Amino acid sequence: MNALTDAAVLATETELPMNLVGWGALALGLFVVVVWTLYLYR
Repeated sequence: MNALTDAAVLATETELPMNLVGWGALALGLFVVVVWTLYLYR
C-alpha cells in the first residue's frame, strides 16, 4: 500500500510540478522585479 501510494505520488509529481515550478518561478521573478522597481522609484 505504502509503496503504491509513493509510486502514484511520484508519477503525478513528475507530471505537474515541473510545469508548476516553472510558472511559480516566473511569477515569483516578476513579482520580485515589480516590487523592487516600485521600491526603487517611489
